[in-house]
Amino acid sequence: MSGKTQPASTLLGATILAAALAGPVLAQWPEQPVNLIVVAGAGGGSDFTFRLVARELEKAGQPVNVINQAQGGGLVGYMSYTSAKPDGYTLGQLSPFAQFRILGQADFTAESFTPIALVNVDPSAIHVATDSALGSLEEVIAALKEDPASLNISCGGTCSASWDIPFVSLMLAEGVDVAGINLIPAAGSAAGLQELASGGIDVVLCSVPETDALTDAGLVRTLAVLAAERLERYPDLPTAVELTGKDVTGGTWRGVAGPAGMDPALVAEIEAQVRTAYESPGFQDGMKERGFGTQFMGSADFAAFLKAHEAQTQEVMGALGIGAP
Repeated sequence: MSGKTQPASTLLGATILAAALAGPVLAQWPEQPVNLIVVAGAGGGSDFTFRLVARELEKAGQPVNVINQAQGGGLVGYMSYTSAKPDGYTLGQLSPFAQFRILGQADFTAESFTPIALVNVDPSAIHVATDSALGSLEEVIAALKEDPASLNISCGGTCSASWDIPFVSLMLAEGVDVAGINLIPAAGSAAGLQELASGGIDVVLCSVPETDALTDAGLVRTLAVLAAERLERYPDLPTAVELTGKDVTGGTWRGVAGPAGMDPALVAEIEAQVRTAYESPGFQDGMKERGFGTQFMGSADFAAFLKAHEAQTQEVMGALGIGAP
């Protein structure tokens, strides 16, 4: 059986037409070095987490440069990557951000970012000194119901942020007049915990791993964790949900994001590589060794999570009388 051979030009034209009909074809990401902006200083939990992510992403063959921009409580870093070209080569840390708009410091909303993947969640916890008269979470709640200003409560850093927002949300659910709560900022959790151990503070709100040294020294006791379930590393610590029946959780969280307007196909490609980095033994073992929690959300679930974060932050800060209504 015989047939005519198609001219090369005809075959080439058919190939081009088929490619056009199939839509744009993205090059494999990354084809050049990537900048990953961390909105916190070197040496902390955020820096550690994203250097682990960067190390694993580099296995794709391109350098991933971690750039720390902690100025202005992270605002400089957020502004830096949200104003970048949405081509996937400038990405950044996305952590609790809703307080900036409420405080009038920036106009970030969930739509300011392209969420790619969540990789870390560390729940807030409620800590007292070992010799404190407060023996339980229920006693903390009772004291605050009787007199909201009766306890000096350290936010474990900046107030209206990661550690105190879920605590205040729980107190709201318990009927406490949260506008009267005495929340005290500190120069980080370590400073707040030292004040707790020396008697200057009644309660510190921060993650559990940050208390390890003082707990081991017999100076600090954790009353409850604001998590959905008990932490694997601390199985003896009860959750606030168990103790109160109020389904209130929260703390800090860290994810990878880019500027608004990124191509969905590119987002899916980067998300897949971040998931591979997240699932790697290097990331999982490194996080576990430091006591940091791991949790993965893809782009769609992360986007919904951001909306819930905005709603909770608005509710709590409104109840505290902070910012615009």
